Amino acid sequence: MSDFKTKWKVFWRIVGECALRALTPAAMYFVASILLMLIGTKVKTPSATITWAVVCAIGALAYNGFLMWVCGGSHYEMLVSGNLKRRSAMQLGSELKITSYKFQKEYRPWKGFIIGAFAGIFVLIGSIIFGCNQTEMMRAAASEDVSLSGGLTAVVLIFNCLAGWALFPFVTLNNAGTYVSYFLASLLILLPIAVSGGLYIAGAYGRRNKTLRQQEIAARAAEAEQSKPKKINYGGLPGTKPKKRR
Repeated sequence: MSDFKTKWKVFWRIVGECALRALTPAAMYFVASILLMLIGTKVKTPSATITWAVVCAIGALAYNGFLMWVCGGSHYEMLVSGNLKRRSAMQLGSELKITSYKFQKEYRPWKGFIIGAFAGIFVLIGSIIFGCNQTEMMRAAASEDVSLSGGLTAVVLIFNCLAGWALFPFVTLNNAGTYVSYFLASLLILLPIAVSGGLYIAGAYGRRNKTLRQQEIAARAAEAEQSKPKKINYGGLPGTKPKKRR
């Protein structure tokens, strides 16, 4: 039972770490969505709206990728610290004390994909809600006499803010009379998942390669230092230093 509790505790700590790492990318998607909504008030054609949606999405995904690159590198360093602690425990019988070490921050190849799923979860939820209410939303957009309920209006506004970079183009097309299922928008969650997972792994390998290069440079410098001829100190006494040959 205690082993189960320990594993459960570890699981939730890892989930919490992934959710925490997803907050900043999710905030960037929120900013991109707000920006797209503001642009949508100025742009009238669906094609222009979709173009701006692509631009905003690329910007948000690029920032997401940068954050995951950094995260992968820091998690790789934590993995190295964890390996040192485990090796010390196996060989010496006691673990090294590393104050900055957190096991939930160790690198694992799948963590980036989980972080991306958390960052894009609002796309999935919003597309399902919009898809289930697509008929009502299209009727409200087509006729001024039909309006959405207060609760649905609030939900639409909230998810346009949280995941508008993915949902707003579908809203624009449907409001223009072109039927496109909102459920298709759920596929766009694959973008943050792929970007987060790929750049997380790339960041870890980048930090690993950088560490190996630094170790190689340090090893070469040490070898060069050892190969240098050592100077003999004669103490500066007269007659103790050999004369140089002419």
